[in-house]
Formats: sequence, structure tokens, C-alpha cells
Amino acid sequence: MSRKGLSMGRKALMGFAAAALLAAGAPARAEWLRAESDHFVVYGRSDRSVREYAAMLEDFDSLLRRLHGRPEDEVTPRKLPVYLVSNLGQLRRVIPKAKDGMAGVYLSSVPEVFVVAIRDGGGEFDQNKGDDTVLHEYVHHFMLQYYPSAYPAWLVEGYAEYYMTADLAKTRMVVGGVNRGRAYSLTQPGGWIPMEDLLSKRPGALKERDVYAYYAQAWLLTHYILSDPARHKLLSRYLELVRDGNDPVKAWAKIYGDDPEGLRRKLQTYMNRPIPAGALPRTGALDPVMTVTRLPPGADDLILEGQRLKLGVAKDDRAETLADIRAAAARRPTERFSQLILAKAETTFGDRKAGEAILEDLLAADPKDEDALVALGESRLAAAPDDPAQRAAAFAQAGKLFARAFKVNPDNPETLHGYAEAHGLEPLTDAMVDIRVRAVVLAPQVGHLRLDAARALIQIKDLGLARTLLNPLASSPHGGGEVEAAQAMLKDIEAKAGPGDKASDEAKSTDKASAEGDKAASGS
Repeated sequence: MSRKGLSMGRKALMGFAAAALLAAGAPARAEWLRAESDHFVVYGRSDRSVREYAAMLEDFDSLLRRLHGRPEDEVTPRKLPVYLVSNLGQLRRVIPKAKDGMAGVYLSSVPEVFVVAIRDGGGEFDQNKGDDTVLHEYVHHFMLQYYPSAYPAWLVEGYAEYYMTADLAKTRMVVGGVNRGRAYSLTQPGGWIPMEDLLSKRPGALKERDVYAYYAQAWLLTHYILSDPARHKLLSRYLELVRDGNDPVKAWAKIYGDDPEGLRRKLQTYMNRPIPAGALPRTGALDPVMTVTRLPPGADDLILEGQRLKLGVAKDDRAETLADIRAAAARRPTERFSQLILAKAETTFGDRKAGEAILEDLLAADPKDEDALVALGESRLAAAPDDPAQRAAAFAQAGKLFARAFKVNPDNPETLHGYAEAHGLEPLTDAMVDIRVRAVVLAPQVGHLRLDAARALIQIKDLGLARTLLNPLASSPHGGGEVEAAQAMLKDIEAKAGPGDKASDEAKSTDKASAEGDKAASGS
């Protein structure tokens, strides 16, 4: 070999060696971690971050349970998943149209109720805007789980704003502190909306510039009520009047004695004095029991896309989304995690046959793969032909798949929903009604499940329970198609039942019982 050839060989070897050294010195690509505690499952890319966040959430949950008189060892039907992301770009992998400044979001769907929050990826815990958002939404989640009823929109939002300010210190927990952002906005010119609007409207019914004032006044009014035992005691009577259809402004005047302008003056005076807060000594450990595991490498590419699939992908985005998922899954053709996400995308808006083949392979490897069973069942339902005989056969196949998934996990609302849908061609039975109601019990935050159960209850003429299930959805502050559907169904129920109907009266009694649960909440 010539001297020149030797020289070129040495250069090549040196290049390979340098590349190897760089690769050895570079940190391994961070993989997703999963921290599971008693009430939460936190996903993130830092061991410290997922542990601290899960501990913070358990701390907040224990505070809510303590103040609402719930047992410390109460079993949660479904743990709340929380996905920690580093920036808005990652958040948009789940919510493509997430607005600038969004720090966190709470999402409810039949497949899963979950949270996505922006965190710094591993710094020491410091409650930031994203954490405030999560704690605010968890109050909603908690109330829907344990005290579902028809509450005025201002109280729903004010209650969440009140509790999210909790100071979870090492020796004590302070509740009812100043929400500085809300308080500051009320001191600015034009920072108030009419009290009539606060008492009678949802935030979605206001102009965008007035929504911030709505939340600020909702917080202040809730604080004003919860800080005084006498005012707090009157709240249940006010709620009863509003639930019975009375004008909320007139109901306020009747119970509390204030017209809108008088109430505004009282709130302004209240805000200009030191805001009272309550401190509770700690009774439990700061370090909750949890298990941390590492997710497969494919989670780096597809965990957030998997969450997006649970919400549904807009038609205009499906081609690009499918191409991205296919490319990512192709890098790990034997990894279950990646192939499951690919199969769900294919069966939803891609090559259904290819997607079902992947799911069949996963089930061949593990016949008890719950996710694969549910996904294949959903695919069989969606692909059922119009021909009556073929459609019935497809539904029967789906029913068997959901039945297998139920044996693996009887507490999955998506499985219960799918099983009931698979029997939708058959005459409605009490068993199928019970299954739909059970799905609501497991995931009371999901409006779709409430609507499905209410329709079944109306069909068997159990109007009282149907009304009870619809009321929390119909009074949701956020509005939307499901809320409108619930309101329309309630009107139909009232028309059928009438004021003297036993079912209607029983449902109203249930509402009042829920109000008593809210009354028991200690904000003083």
C-alpha cells in the first residue's frame, strides 16, 4: 500500500475514534419515566421532576380530602395521569392549536381523563403558572368525582381558584391565601364586570376581555363566603333556590340581602382589608409511597402523539400525523409501545387492515393485552358494515373483545363504554344500563359517558337518575356541544316528569344532598 493510502487510512481511523469518543461522552437520550402514587400517575423525562410533582399532587389531594371530610384511605376509582412537558412545542404535540401562554390543560375523553403541564424538566419544585393551572383543574376533577351536582358557574370556578392558592409548606398548609394575580386585576381600571353577569352567566358567554375579571370576581366572592361561617352556612340555601330555577340575582338578594351594587361594594371593602387565610398543621408524611419505572424508548417519539389520538385528530391533520407516527414506529418495529400507537392511528384514519394485523400480533404475544383488546374492539365497531347481518356479526366480535378486556380490568370506563356500544343493536336491558352508569361512576368527568347513560335511563323511564347524571354537565361553566345536549335532555325530562313526578322530586333531593357535601367543605 502506498504512503498516501496509509495516511488516508490513519485519518479514517482517527475520524472513527473521534466519533466513538463523542458518542461515549454524549449523554444518552432522555427517556420518559412513570411515577405512580395512590391517586396519580405522573409522566416526565426527569426522575426528580416526576417524583416531586407526584408528591406535590398527593399533598394537595390529601389537603382536599382533609377539608372535605373524606377518608384518608379512600380508594380512587381511576388515578389521574399527568404528562409533564418542557415547552409549548411539546404541548402542541397533544393540542396542536394550544395558544401562546398556555401552561397546562385538563382534558377529558372516553379513552382517558388526563393533564398536560409545562414544567422545566427537572428543577426543584416551585409552584408556577402551570402548577396553578393543574391544581385549579384538579379541584374540578375532585368535585366531579365526589360531589357532582349543579353549581353556579361562578362558584365552580371560584372554588377552584380559592383552593389552588394553597401553600403546601413543610410544617403546615395554608388555605385561602391571596390569589395575587386575581386580586391585582381587580385593582385595575375596568377590572370589574357587573355582578349580575357574574351571578348569572358562564365565562364563555362574556367577551374575551371580561373573562379574566369573571375569574377574579368569582375567586373573591367565593373567598368572601368561605371566610365567614355565617355566610358559608347560607350558601346551601342559595344553591337550593338557584337549582329550583330561581333567578340567581334575586336569589342572592333573598338569602344574603344584597342587590348587585351592594354586593360589589361589600366585595371591594373586603378586598381592601387583610384577606384572611387558615393554617392547618400537617398530619401526614411529606414523602408519599410511589413507584417509578422507565418507559420504552419509543415513548420519546410517540407518548404525546398517543395522547393526541385519544382526543381525535382533525381531518386536515390526519395525513401528516399518520406519516409522522409511521416513521417513528418504523424505527422500532418490534417494540410494543410504538406498534400499539401505530395500530391505533391506522385503525382510526389509516390502513385499518394493517392496524388490525398489528393488534392481532400483539394479542398473539399477550392475549391479555388490555390496550390491544380495546383498540381492536373499537376498530371492529367503527368498521361494521351497513348490511344488518354483517353489522351484527361485527358488533358481536367487538363485544367478545371488550368482554376479554373486562376480565383483565373491570374498572376501565372505555371498556364498559365499548361493551355497551357493542350491544347497541340489541334491546336495551337493565344490565346494559347499569354498565353505562358504572362508566360514569368510574369517570364522572367525561360528558360523553354522562350523555350515554342518561339516554339509556330515559329509555327505561328512570328520569330521576337521568336528571342527576345530567345536572353537573348541564351546569358546566365551559359550555360546548355536550353541555348543550345535556341542557336539552333536562328540558325534555322536565316536560315528561312534571313538578309532582316522584322521579323528578327524588332527583332534586339528590342534588340537595350533593349541595350538603359542598357545604361541608371547610374553607374557613
